[in-house]
Formats: sequence, structure tokens, C-alpha cells
Amino acid sequence: MDVFEDIFRKFQPDVYRFLCRLTAFDIPTAEELTQETFYQAFLSLSRFRGECSMKTWLFQIAKNTYYKYIRKETRQRDIIQDMPAVSSLAEIAEQHEMLRCVSLLIEQLEEPARSVVQYRLYSEISYAEIAQLLDIRANTAAVIYNRTMTKLRNTLKERYGYEI
Repeated sequence: MDVFEDIFRKFQPDVYRFLCRLTAFDIPTAEELTQETFYQAFLSLSRFRGECSMKTWLFQIAKNTYYKYIRKETRQRDIIQDMPAVSSLAEIAEQHEMLRCVSLLIEQLEEPARSVVQYRLYSEISYAEIAQLLDIRANTAAVIYNRTMTKLRNTLKERYGYEI
């Protein structure tokens, strides 16, 4: 258990930031998903083969945990109508909407572009680590990221009027 406590202390902030970005800074959801990520990592620690760094492995678990959460939320939204969020600060609402639009566009990307962008934006891991995760070359990951970001910027401006 001491080994896992060390892993948790060392990587929890990074995993939490990654999940904050994936959830468009929905703090309670990011906290819940962080806990679930480390629970799943604890259960799977014996299967960690060391083919990538511990941080990269945890990000992969976090990403899978997030996708599982999204599938569950999508099913629940089919049953229950979403309540619109009310905010008295227009800037916060506008920023949240822009983040939602960016997240939506990223979710609609084809693989491997979606994974490359998510890893690079949300977890800020290197192209080498992304390449290792996706079994591609680091230069390929960089090219995919740059081309995809150009497309995302153009689509965001054309479709929603936002510039990033």
C-alpha cells in the first residue's frame, strides 16, 4: 500500500488537472473521476507492465474513466432533461460555453487526432509520450496535433464565432 500511496501523492495533481480539462473544469466531476481513476489504477497495478511511464499509464486510465462517465451521462440525458446552468456573471458563462464548444469539437474528431489533441492539451504530455501511447512516431504526433489545432481554430471561429 505504501507504494501506491507514493504513486497517488506524486501523480494525483497531474491526473486531476487532466480531468479538469477533459470535463471543461467541472470541478466536482473532475474530483470524482480522479478518485475513480486511482481506484482503477489500484485494482490494475499488478498488470502495469512498465511499457510507458506511470504518469502516461494513469492518464490512459483517466481518459478511459472519463469516456465511461460520458457514456453514462449520455444515457442519463436521454432520460432526464438537462437543467440549464444559471450564472450572474456573463463572462464566466461565455468562457464556459466556449470551453464546451471546444470540448464538443474535440470529441467529434477522428482517431488518432482526438487522442493526440486530448493528451497534448489536457495533460500536456510530450509528443514522445503520446507517440508511445498511440504507437506512432513523435513527429507524426506533432504534425497531427498542429494540423488538427488549425482545423479546430477555423471551425470554432466559423461555427461559434470564437477565436483562440
